[in-house]
Amino acid sequence: MVYARSSSAAAALSAAIAGDRMNKEYLAVVRGEPEAGEGVLRDLLYRDAEKNKSYVVKRMRKGVRRAELEYKTLQRSGEESLLHIKLHTGRSHQIRVQFASRGLPLLGDTKYGSRERSCRVALWSSRLSFPHPVRGEFMEFSALPEMKYPWDMFEFLKNKALE
Repeated sequence: MVYARSSSAAAALSAAIAGDRMNKEYLAVVRGEPEAGEGVLRDLLYRDAEKNKSYVVKRMRKGVRRAELEYKTLQRSGEESLLHIKLHTGRSHQIRVQFASRGLPLLGDTKYGSRERSCRVALWSSRLSFPHPVRGEFMEFSALPEMKYPWDMFEFLKNKALE
């Protein structure tokens, strides 16, 4: 999460978001395996604010917004896949609903179809980068999840934690 310390910094951060200069990357654990090892998901999403839930829909209408992300499968472990995700748009529950709509719910995400109840939603904000609102220099922050279930199932993450 990014907080601005002044109204001018807030305006600069808003401009970075609008200008597609704020990059957000995530790690997720899904049940199943995407058809392709990597790709781009493009959908139309409708958000029902009353239910606090989003849905993939087939046609544009009031309240529907375009959603796009790219993903890459990093590793498989049993029935689960570890994915790296880069958001191109930032819609409410976007990652969760786009993968769930393809039969790939995030572990622990009972709102969007997961039957796994022994963990929180397996979604981790792994990298955030943006231009500094005053100095303009590009800033990047990254973090790995704690090595406990379900993240500890993947050697890929264990090896990254040792680097």
